[in-house]
Amino acid sequence: MAKFKVKWIIDGEMTVEASDTEEAERLIQELLVVTMTDPQRWPAELGAQGIQGVATPVDNQADG
Repeated sequence: MAKFKVKWIIDGEMTVEASDTEEAERLIQELLVVTMTDPQRWPAELGAQGIQGVATPVDNQADG
């Protein structure tokens, strides 16, 4: 069976109330971890606007 490497990008934007940028980033990071592990919440809570993916063959010789 062939191997493929898939690179993907999530492009989105979220708004959060926080006292400063560090707190905002921490709050979003915590939400992202919780959301990514709960398929019922993904992708709506992330504010996802687009997901892209491209598969390319992996050279089995290089795995050697």
